[in-house]
Amino acid sequence: MNDPKNLFELLKPEAKRNLVKNVIKYPTTVNSLISTLKKLSVKSDLTVHDVSGLHTFTGTNCPSNPVDLLYCNDIFKPYEK
Repeated sequence: MNDPKNLFELLKPEAKRNLVKNVIKYPTTVNSLISTLKKLSVKSDLTVHDVSGLHTFTGTNCPSNPVDLLYCNDIFKPYEK
């Protein structure tokens, strides 16, 4: 059975690229967020602060649908079955 991927590995390529690019300008905040993503494997474990940071530092628009906003469906690839 495959090991579950962490949330950093599940980021969509463009979101990951933008997040890593922001390390230069905001190293403390973005590195902390990346560390959190590498520790977690379930999106529901993200805090509201984490979700806010993800939308800010990946350059994605906040969706109007609350479920998409909370679970960052526009930022993460779907879980593998």
